[in-house]
Amino acid sequence: MSSDLGSTHPGFLSTVPANRGDRRLAYAVVSASALIFLGVAPFAHHQLPQVFAFIPSYEAAIAFSDLMTAAILFILFNILWSRSLMALACGYLFTALMAVLHALTFPGLFTATGWLGAGSQSTAWLYVFWHGGFPLAVIAYALLKDREDATGPPAEFGRLALVLSVGGVVAAVGGLTLLATAGEALLPEIMPRGVYGTGLIIVVVADLALTFIALLMLWWRRRHTVLDMWLMVVMCAWLFDVALSALLNGRRFDLGFYAGRAYGLLAATFVLMVFQSETAVLYAELARSFRDEHDRRRQESQKRRRTEATLAEQEDRERLYIAAVQSSFDAIVTKTLDGIITGWNPAAQRLFGFTAEDAIGKSIEIIVPEERRAELHDILSRIARGEIVNHHETVRQTASGKCVDVSLSISPIKVPSGAIVGACKIARDVSAQKRVERMKDEFIATVSHELRTPVTTIAGPLGLLIGGAAGELPPPIKRLVTMAHANSARLAHLINDILDIEKIESGKLAFDFRKIEVKDLAERAIEANRALASQYNVSVRLDAGDDEAVVRTDSDRLTRVLLNLLSNAVKFSPQGEEVTVSIERRGPYVRIGVRDHGPGIPDEYKALIFEKFAQVDATDGRRKGGTGLGLTIVRQTIARLGGSVGHTAVPSGGTIFHVDVPRWNVALISQRSPERFTA
Repeated sequence: MSSDLGSTHPGFLSTVPANRGDRRLAYAVVSASALIFLGVAPFAHHQLPQVFAFIPSYEAAIAFSDLMTAAILFILFNILWSRSLMALACGYLFTALMAVLHALTFPGLFTATGWLGAGSQSTAWLYVFWHGGFPLAVIAYALLKDREDATGPPAEFGRLALVLSVGGVVAAVGGLTLLATAGEALLPEIMPRGVYGTGLIIVVVADLALTFIALLMLWWRRRHTVLDMWLMVVMCAWLFDVALSALLNGRRFDLGFYAGRAYGLLAATFVLMVFQSETAVLYAELARSFRDEHDRRRQESQKRRRTEATLAEQEDRERLYIAAVQSSFDAIVTKTLDGIITGWNPAAQRLFGFTAEDAIGKSIEIIVPEERRAELHDILSRIARGEIVNHHETVRQTASGKCVDVSLSISPIKVPSGAIVGACKIARDVSAQKRVERMKDEFIATVSHELRTPVTTIAGPLGLLIGGAAGELPPPIKRLVTMAHANSARLAHLINDILDIEKIESGKLAFDFRKIEVKDLAERAIEANRALASQYNVSVRLDAGDDEAVVRTDSDRLTRVLLNLLSNAVKFSPQGEEVTVSIERRGPYVRIGVRDHGPGIPDEYKALIFEKFAQVDATDGRRKGGTGLGLTIVRQTIARLGGSVGHTAVPSGGTIFHVDVPRWNVALISQRSPERFTA
């Protein structure tokens, strides 16, 4: 068919390039045949007994082998539509038919002169036609092999060519047979009185020349396929056949006569044996595939039997899943990796205003504002890498052009092989939630501002009373005043924390970035916590692994962070234990770690520890004076300082809270380059 069929049909002998093993085997067969030929040639004239049964047996075997080979080649032509295969198939069909006719006209086999009205020269001329016709077919194969176009004939033309070619071969065989029998008088006498004459030598040399030309044309092809290699072997055997049985010997039934026909039988069976060998290999591979498939199915069957769910239950789950998707209040959209929508549930229609008919098959960009397209392509590239996007808040637009705040959760869609073929997006409208959050933040800010002044006014006089400004108080009254002062101070602390969070989240908290030596800052924070550590009978030690660590940060804000972490570490460490502060450089950051020897953080709280009002033990937290906002302030403050915060459990007990702060002169985020900005 085409010149690139080797890549399209890599399993066919006519397209598979011959490898070194194929060449070695072919050369070995030719070498062995040549050695036998050289050994037999000097004795070719040696007369042997006339075994007439040899003729029908030999030519029946040839006819059968050539017919089988022709059938296989015609089948390949029907698949590949290759003109070269058609020419070769016709050549094998020609030899099969000629072998049968040669046997029918052989003198003395069935009748004295042979059937079909044969004369004394008919069999010899059929032999000449036979052994000249096949090399012509091989020459046609070699010529067409290099000239086949890129597409090959259409199927209808190919079937017509098949019928015409078979009909042409049958007609050619019939015409040549008619010429050799009824038209025998028109042909020169080449076997006078059954002896090989000069005329026979001339036409046999012509056959040998055609065979040699066919061999050379096959050899000169730039890329030899497996079929090419074995056709060259066939042509070599054909040369030995013609040379022994019609040139080097003297008459019928001598050694050359028998040996030449042995070569002819080998020539007829070489390609067929290769086809059968390849078929056996394919059957073996098919058997292995069936066995592997059977084993896989058996294992799957056993696995299914081990599971509690039946096929009906699975179908019920699928129906429930579809029902859940259709009835979900969240918009569920599926799409390909290039953004083409493939699924659209009713909630998506309610949220975005597009019906499923309007959306499916369109680009997801129909709901993405222009300024959010870059964000969309970034998300799709992350999904293609297998990432999962959770709770990504962004803006999408409806069919009317209205923008809505949404929270997206996007997961890759994988086929059983593990390849990612698309994404499933769950979109939730958070516009109302954001309005409520803004109202809540405004309410908290208002209440906090209104409370801070009276609370401070109450705490101040109470502190003066405890200090004896109005004289020594009686013990019962002093105890009550002390309790009131402690609670008012705790309330003031809570209000200050709420205000700080509100300022950070609203972008109203100012940061003053400067060059800071971390060791000095840590020492000041430790000193500021000295009284609290004494109260809890806990010591605090600085382990400055890097004395020259310098960061670019806001000194007051980072000090507040360290004070918060140290306060927690002291409060949750057993009496007599030690809290350690460590400093080390890690790439572009300086890590400050605070280790306690407390009970650690339970697994169910590890993901919530930095959330607002999250406390591992609320009762114990209140007893120790915690507000539940300290770690939230730490996280948000460090984020705006360009760093990060985390915690690690220590196998020997306790927890290490650490903050990473950018080192001095390390440009991490370009928009934070000014020395002062508002968060």
